[in-house]
Amino acid sequence: MRPDAPEEGWPLPEAIRARMGRPDNPLTGRAKALGLTLKERAHIPNSRRAHECTEFARTQGRLDAFHANVLERYWARGEDLHEWSVLRGAAVDAGLDADAMQREVDAGTWKPVVQRALDEAAEVGVQAVPTFLVEDRFVIQGAQSADVFRHAVSKLPR
Repeated sequence: MRPDAPEEGWPLPEAIRARMGRPDNPLTGRAKALGLTLKERAHIPNSRRAHECTEFARTQGRLDAFHANVLERYWARGEDLHEWSVLRGAAVDAGLDADAMQREVDAGTWKPVVQRALDEAAEVGVQAVPTFLVEDRFVIQGAQSADVFRHAVSKLPR
């Protein structure tokens, strides 16, 4: 979620689009091996609004349910996380008041919280989603295989 994100998001880089649909695509291969549905798309949505909605869900005690719904809609259904219809549907499915959520996000209530999180992430060098910090020693960026995590953990002092 870059601060210079255009409202409509970005097209996927050509190198990534070239891998889409290929049988040797590592991301789709891992998803398939885990029995997960992964919708490929040629567009990366601007996710700032979704993050602001997530902060609303957190204050309502529905963070996990909302987050699960958003991830399902994005990864398995291929829906655009910038669209209000998608976010409102995820809110309703999570037991949230979609009208209240949209009012608060449109009013800018959650912008400072999300900006603070972005600033903190940039301060520690986060440049990809997802990014995992392992024991404050290793940074794992992007969707990686379990072997990458095992290797990082094996390097930790015992």
